[in-house]
Amino acid sequence: MGIFTMLSTPLCLIFLFLCLKTTFTSPLHASSFSTTHLCSHEEAAALLQFKTSFSINYTVCYTEANYSKTESWKEGIDCCSWDGVSCDNVTGHVIALDLSYDCLFGTFPSNSTLFLLKNLESLDLASNDFRLSKIPPEISQFTRLKHLDISSSRFSGQVPTEIANLTQLTSLSLFNNQFSGLIPVSIDNLSQLTDLSLSLNNFNGQIPSSLANLPQLASLDLSNNQFS
Repeated sequence: MGIFTMLSTPLCLIFLFLCLKTTFTSPLHASSFSTTHLCSHEEAAALLQFKTSFSINYTVCYTEANYSKTESWKEGIDCCSWDGVSCDNVTGHVIALDLSYDCLFGTFPSNSTLFLLKNLESLDLASNDFRLSKIPPEISQFTRLKHLDISSSRFSGQVPTEIANLTQLTSLSLFNNQFSGLIPVSIDNLSQLTDLSLSLNNFNGQIPSSLANLPQLASLDLSNNQFS
């Protein structure tokens, strides 16, 4: 019995060593440490292309940080980890984009690749400088959008009627821009709106009675415009 024990113990140790070596060198174990990207290649590419549409001008972003979130946007890194980008934990789709106070400077293109983010639910572009750009009609493609904030970003012109297609919107802030003309009558199509801010613009004409048809509206600011 003693001899068997003396022989079996070293054999067991050798067997255990071989098992551990096989485990740590197996392809299956190595793959468990591989990097996977939650964000799709298409949406990452769309964001990177959007980034190239603008320069960074620290004098326009109303912050002392001198930092733009887009500086963290780099090819090869999961876009769900980029500053200002939030993704669905299951699908990996980009669902929120916060580029407020981000020092973006340039004209907002009507064919912006931002419109490729079909699952976007929240978009905040407040306090940038889009150089009197107009809201592109293509904004109607954001059919899942719930929150839109483009306040203090130097947009101008008329608000496109296509904005009425954003039927999931609960909050809309166009505060402190240079919008003009009439408020679209079709705004009553935004039946989920709870907060609407159109103050500090150049809207004129009559305040549309259709605003009274927004059943969820709890906060409305139309101050500092040119209404008759």
